[in-house]
Amino acid sequence: MKSELNFLVIIDNSKEMFNALRYSAWRAARTDGKVVILYTFESLDFSHWKAVESIAEKELKEEAEDKIKEYEALIFSICKKKPKKFIMKGDRLDCILKFLDSNKFISNLILAASSSTGGPGPLISGFTGKHRTKLKVPLTIIPGNLSEEEIDNLF
Repeated sequence: MKSELNFLVIIDNSKEMFNALRYSAWRAARTDGKVVILYTFESLDFSHWKAVESIAEKELKEEAEDKIKEYEALIFSICKKKPKKFIMKGDRLDCILKFLDSNKFISNLILAASSSTGGPGPLISGFTGKHRTKLKVPLTIIPGNLSEEEIDNLF
C-alpha cells in the first residue's frame, strides 16, 4: 500500500506564500495527499521579565492559530481535506529543519520564490545555499509571479 504524500508549506506574511499554499493544495488533491502547514515565530528574550515574555509568546501563538485558520478554508476548498497544523518557536530555518528531522512523514517542502528583484527569499536562499545538505526531502519552488489561474491550470 502506497503511503500518503504530505506537502509542507511554511506560513509567513509573504504574498508569495499563497502560491505555495495553493500549489500544495492542488498537489494534495491530485495525489490524495495532505497539506501540512508550519507556522514559526521567533523566541523572545525578556530574561528579567519572564511574565512579559510568557504573555507575549502566548499572544504570538494565538496570532499563529488565527492565521492558520485563515488558510484552512483555502486548502479545504481545493483538496477537501483539512491540513495538519504545527506551530514552533525559534529561528525559522532551524525550526523547519528540526520539524523535518522529527516528522519523517513529510514528502515534499513547497516554497514560493519572491517575485521581487531582491532575490528568491530567505528560505529558498537558505535551502539552496548553506543548508542544502541538511534538507532530506525534495524542495519544490513555485515562481512567485504565477497567478492563481496559472497555478490552477497546472493541475
